[in-house]
Formats: sequence, structure tokens, C-alpha cells
Amino acid sequence: MKLTHTSLLICLFFTLASPVLAQENKKTGPLPVEVAARVDGEAISQADYENFLYQSFGKRPLQQLIDRHLVIAAAKAYAIAPAVEAQQAIFEERLLQAHQGRSEEQFLVSLRDGGLNMEMFKDNLQWDILQELTLDELVRQTRVPTDPRLDKAFEAKFGVGGVKVAVRHILVMPHFLRAEMIKGGTDARSIDQLELKAKAKDLAMNCHEQLEAGADFVALVQEYSHDQASLHSEGLLPSYRPGLYGAAFTNAVASLKPGEFSEVIESGAGFHVVMLESREVTKLENVRAALTEEVMTAIPTWQEREEVLSSLRAKADIQLW
Repeated sequence: MKLTHTSLLICLFFTLASPVLAQENKKTGPLPVEVAARVDGEAISQADYENFLYQSFGKRPLQQLIDRHLVIAAAKAYAIAPAVEAQQAIFEERLLQAHQGRSEEQFLVSLRDGGLNMEMFKDNLQWDILQELTLDELVRQTRVPTDPRLDKAFEAKFGVGGVKVAVRHILVMPHFLRAEMIKGGTDARSIDQLELKAKAKDLAMNCHEQLEAGADFVALVQEYSHDQASLHSEGLLPSYRPGLYGAAFTNAVASLKPGEFSEVIESGAGFHVVMLESREVTKLENVRAALTEEVMTAIPTWQEREEVLSSLRAKADIQLW
């Protein structure tokens, strides 16, 4: 075949340019498998990268990968297959949360800044959700309604010894009075703590006298009580347990009948007047069956998940470098 002058020029160009193009391809083309990155022509090997990761994070990521493997293997053994619909619903919710109100482009930029792309992020999220749902079901299937577990659930629901009380109180706090005085312009250095304590006690005594005269307890809560935790629930403590506010408070609650109120009680927080709203007594044997069902079907706690993971690790033959 006869080459034209133009063809000869083209061939000559590619012949001369081929070393340059080869060098450019080496510079911008795919990296060799053993190279993680190249900086100004200098290669950073995969081994260097692995060593850097190990020095930075230790074997924690490897342990997380092992945990994932153990959970998936256990899922097969227990025939656990979380519903696809449930996985998808959680995925969409968490994807929305991850955006934190940012646009899609802003979210992608944040992923790139962290060395991820959208495909990697979604894949990781899907694996996390699958492992979480699988682990929760493993917890449910391996639970045992032991006496300590039932006792703990019984106490949480029905109170210590099966005695659950509802308590209201009025609490006058010296440090609250001090803060009000300072806010009103009083020099903090001029405030006498003993006088302040006496004033708080007098206010509590005044409340007690009004109660004895027939005043409404809830109305006095609104007027005098400094306890912000119970102020908006008409003085009702969110959850009462023996020992709260000390022995004198506990003894007063134990001695009262529903509707009765106490004398003024001093605690580390200030001065209280306590009213017993109700006292319910429950026997474990009367609720054991229902309580067992609740324990066995309850949402798994992080402690239970960790216990299952620890059990899987203990049973597995795991070797680390």
C-alpha cells in the first residue's frame, strides 16, 4: 500500500509522540494493584496504606468486619432474614437524616471530603442496617427469662419490692433564693448562707401551715416550689425511688397514706413538704406470665446486643495477624 505525504506525517507524529503518550498514560491511567496512590510520581503502596490504617485505628475496623461475618453466619444458623420492607424503611429514614438538610450536591461534597462516594455510603448503610436488624432478632431468639432478668423488669415497672408510689412535693431551695437575690442586684458577697437557709425553711413552714389550713397542694406548688423537674407536673416527681433526697424523705413517704402530707423535711436540695398521691402494691406471681412475655419481646438494648456479640466471638475460632 502506497503512503501519501499526509499519511507519512501522521505516522511520524505518532511514532515520535508514543513515548510521551505512554508516559502520560502511566501518569494518569489506572494504578497498579499494589499501588494505593501516586504523589508527584512517587508511589504509595497498598502495604504502606495498610500500615498507616493499622497505626491509626489498630485492629478495630477488622474486629467490626469479623463481627459482621459472625452475625451473618449466625443469621443463617437461626434462619433469620429481616424483612426487606423494614430494611428499606430504615434506610430511607437514615439517608434523610444523614443529609442533615443539605442538598444532594452538598451531601456528595461532604462524602467526597471523607473519601467516600454515594455508592460506598449506601452500601455501608445497608450493611449496618442488615446487621442491626439481624442482631436484634438474634437477641430475641437467644433470650432466657432468668429470675434476675424478671426481677429487674418487675422492679422497673412496679417499684422496689412491688411497691410503686406517686409522690408530689414542694421544694424550697436556698441556692434558688440566692440566685434570685443576685439577679435582683444584691452583691453575692453580702449574702449570709445561714440567713438564706433560715428563709428557705420559713417559706416551707409557711406552705405547711397553709396546707393544714386547707390550702390546695397544687396551688402551693405553683407559688413556692423551685423544683423545675416537677413544677410543670403539679409537683409530681417524674419517678420516685426509695433513697431519693435521703432517708428522712424516704421515711416520710413510707409513713404517709394517700392524700396525706408530711412535716417540713430537710435534704441536701433544700426543704420539702411531701404528699403521697398513691401507693400500689403488686406481687410478682400475679404478673409473672405477662412480665415474661414483655421481657421476651422487648426491644433489644445495646447491652444485650453486646452480650450476643461477645458470645459469638467466644464460640468462634478467630485468628488475627
